[in-house]
Amino acid sequence: MTRLAPLLLAACLVVASAAADPLVKVVNFTAAWCPNCRVLDPRLETAVSEYAPDEVELVDIDMTDLRGKGEARKWELVQQLKVLTEFHRVGYLWDWYGGHTGLAIMVSADTGEPLTCVTRKFTSDEIADRIQEALVLTKYGPAGQRRPNGPHCPPPMRPQ
Repeated sequence: MTRLAPLLLAACLVVASAAADPLVKVVNFTAAWCPNCRVLDPRLETAVSEYAPDEVELVDIDMTDLRGKGEARKWELVQQLKVLTEFHRVGYLWDWYGGHTGLAIMVSADTGEPLTCVTRKFTSDEIADRIQEALVLTKYGPAGQRRPNGPHCPPPMRPQ
């Protein structure tokens, strides 16, 4: 049964995707035990709530259960989080930041292209401004070249 969990998650995600994708996804690496997340998460929710669901979607990559679990359960949870990131076309973000928390990356939903990042240093208004910038880049920038000088994100935190 535990081996079926990632497949069941993927099936549920496909059904949930029947609605149109938003223009921008805010991919939030979070966990209940993360002090930076306790500051960032409510600010993200406030900023995202200013936009329509067809414009912006908040995607939480919740790593709360990765701590204090046995290795087998931890591996299963990691596989589920990888499926979730792949579903949202941002599997590379797991490769870059998986296991790290307190960081949200705004990506173009059509390509998964990273546009900008925010941390607890940003206020709700500043996050909303970054979301607006990401929307403009997604609407008017050519895919794959929306942020030619890079997305202003930290370098990958996991060895490649």
